[in-house]
Amino acid sequence: MPFLRRKRPQEEAEIPTASMADIAFLLIIFFMTTSIFARDKGLKLVLPEKGTEVKVKTTHLMKISINDKGEIFVGDQPTSLPELRPQIEQRLASDTMLVIYIKTHQDAPYERMIEVFDLVKTIPDAKRVSLGIIRPGGSP
Repeated sequence: MPFLRRKRPQEEAEIPTASMADIAFLLIIFFMTTSIFARDKGLKLVLPEKGTEVKVKTTHLMKISINDKGEIFVGDQPTSLPELRPQIEQRLASDTMLVIYIKTHQDAPYERMIEVFDLVKTIPDAKRVSLGIIRPGGSP
């Protein structure tokens, strides 16, 4: 007589979830410590050494002024942001030693100076850029 085996009731497989929160926390810590967070580091400028003075002939200088209302001027002539790029490119084509001097009134909207500076940065030949401030008294 063959042995009769009793069938055991099949148990369902269980996954222990008691330590899932711990594992998730450790994974978060791991990825936070190994990730690199990008930060804007401000304007990338190469500044002259302290105490050095650079003299530029006025023929090699293109003055771009921004008044307290955010209006843009090239020299004394008013211009707009879209018109500025061709003017800069034209001057750069005729003068390889051109220095672009952006003077911003201290009460001007900050975004306007950034828009002008960003536009100048996108021009490949514009390597010499100077920044200045116009104080309410009028002296740079």
